[in-house]
Amino acid sequence: MKAEDLTRLAAFYGCSLSELLPPVIDDQEMDGLAALFRSHPSLAEDQGPSSLVSACVIARALTDLEERLEIDAVVHSLPSYRVERASTGWQAARQGYRIAEDERRRLGLGEGPVRFVDELLMTSGVRSAKATLPDPILSISIAQPDHGLVVVVDENLGLEHRRFRYAHGLAHFLFDDEGPWHVCNAGGSPDFTEVRADAFASAFLIPQHGLRRYVETLGKETLGRVGPTVLSVYSEGDARDKTGESRRVDGRQRRGRHPITMSDVLRTAHYYGTSPRVAAHRFRNLRLLTDGELDQLEKVLRSEERAPIEGELALQAAPHEMDSLCSRLAALAATAHHRGHIDTPRFNELADLAGVREADRDRLLVSTATPPHQERASSIKGKTA
Repeated sequence: MKAEDLTRLAAFYGCSLSELLPPVIDDQEMDGLAALFRSHPSLAEDQGPSSLVSACVIARALTDLEERLEIDAVVHSLPSYRVERASTGWQAARQGYRIAEDERRRLGLGEGPVRFVDELLMTSGVRSAKATLPDPILSISIAQPDHGLVVVVDENLGLEHRRFRYAHGLAHFLFDDEGPWHVCNAGGSPDFTEVRADAFASAFLIPQHGLRRYVETLGKETLGRVGPTVLSVYSEGDARDKTGESRRVDGRQRRGRHPITMSDVLRTAHYYGTSPRVAAHRFRNLRLLTDGELDQLEKVLRSEERAPIEGELALQAAPHEMDSLCSRLAALAATAHHRGHIDTPRFNELADLAGVREADRDRLLVSTATPPHQERASSIKGKTA
């Protein structure tokens, strides 16, 4: 490793060069970070409060606190879905869609929307953060022992797009175990890994069965062009006749068989917290939109007509986004201070990282303190034992 790499790492962690020398830092881990810096030097040069450096420092502090509080001993680890290497884009997309359904089932999400994707990831052991990333980088997934699993998304993206990138980053941790980091860029021809992650994200945020049910509440027939005009319904027959029979049900004049409109797309996107374009493509993949209808909708979405339509539909602005990384750091820092795992100077350092103002720190400590009656009960129980 070159001297400039060590200097860059020291700036990354806010420490001296001597602290980076063996045996303090594992060589393999340091090589992984150095490779990221060599590939994208601008990531290390930006060391402001909204930089990737700052996000990684917070993640590293979180790992330390969780180890001190023994949280890592009780949380469930993230599963790993083993799939064969995709040889076509179609295969990669199918893998993403299928595993998204499995992951929603594992997390008990049902068919409804996920309101706070970043907080959901945090409960699964994946940290999510915003940072100013240089063009054309959209997000970075980092898997390092002292950082944990971290998805860092460009803060200049809109909320809907950031939610998609968080789910996209989750896919990389579920599928990919090659290398300590993965950088996702805008533009260009995506490889099969990116195709699979995009498919996972769209299906994770908008599940197909939930989408069909929601569209039905808008008065639309979800069989649409997928279903036949005539259905065959099989009957088992009565107790004397085991042969059974089928009944033909004519649906050519059924109600609700109307095309999906811009209003439907915008309402669906608002309900699931995604961009309208993600919702439109989910409609297309379920064959509720034709390619021509999708093209017409995308032209409107790219124009300035979308905002007035949203206003006329009384769709409110996107909900407030939690800063789950800083929120968790602040809460765990106060808890660790109460339990004697860190001293006051260290607590103040972590509060600075989390963006907690000095005037608010006493209230933070009070909010995380054990109520007096519980302390007395715990003390009495200990003496009795």
